[in-house]
Amino acid sequence: MDIVDQSGQESSLKDAVVRTELACRGCRYNLYGLAADSRCPECGLDISQTVLHTIDPAASNLPKISNPSAVGNGLLWLLISLAIATLLLIARPIALRLDALDKTGLQDYSALTPKYLPLAAGVVILLGLFAAVQFMPKKGNEHDVSIRRDLRVLITGMIALSVFCSVSSCLELIPITSWIKSLAHISLMVCAIVILFGIKGILRAVGQRSREYRTAQGGRQGIRAMIGAMFGAIAGELARIIVVQLGSFPTIEAMAIVVTYMSVLMLLIGLGYLVVNGWWIRKALCKPPPRISMILSSRSDWEARK
Repeated sequence: MDIVDQSGQESSLKDAVVRTELACRGCRYNLYGLAADSRCPECGLDISQTVLHTIDPAASNLPKISNPSAVGNGLLWLLISLAIATLLLIARPIALRLDALDKTGLQDYSALTPKYLPLAAGVVILLGLFAAVQFMPKKGNEHDVSIRRDLRVLITGMIALSVFCSVSSCLELIPITSWIKSLAHISLMVCAIVILFGIKGILRAVGQRSREYRTAQGGRQGIRAMIGAMFGAIAGELARIIVVQLGSFPTIEAMAIVVTYMSVLMLLIGLGYLVVNGWWIRKALCKPPPRISMILSSRSDWEARK
């Protein structure tokens, strides 16, 4: 049986010996010094299964990334910045909505959420934009140019989002009709969709290098669901604008508001999962699995060392 690791190195398990401290995948027994084509003496699991699990051969056929640490660190900070910016953007609208629902007038949640929060969100997005620019691959170093295209989409969406954050912050400071503010919110959502399309392509390009991300079931966030949530939020906000302009339809307006805020909540939860996914990918890129030569040694070399 042959194994190929991430460096493209091939090794046969026949006449090979485990040359380092290697815990069995099944029972954690130390396999040091055992033949690679034998079984664990404790639980009977093939040692080859532990070797395969350790070096993660599924990542060996993927294109090489010239700057893996920059990509891993940049991707994680990018996702964190988007999650923080989203929290800042939704804090004041939620506070205003809660104040509107309070018939007694005793609550004043909007006083706890400054009007400059959208501007702060724009600054956080710019910091995330800096991270995205940092892991842009140099031309000629990557055989697959799709990640550069996805990064351009991402960067375009982030610049537009930062601009509309500034616009939204300015609208908070001047008296203006609610439907104009709603249009500004829709613009933010459209920018979010563009950003999500960029992230989708980037995760497709680099996410497979992480075994945790590749094999995760419930913990792996789907970008399509988040994009669908944003379209739902846009539909809800548009419906609310139309209802308000046509006349008093409180029930339909309330339903539209619920759709909008539930969709935004789904986005926020999705961003939380993406941050966890980004941590998995960063760990795989910054500290990749060991090479075969670090785990296995030929029997002749092993006996010579002894």
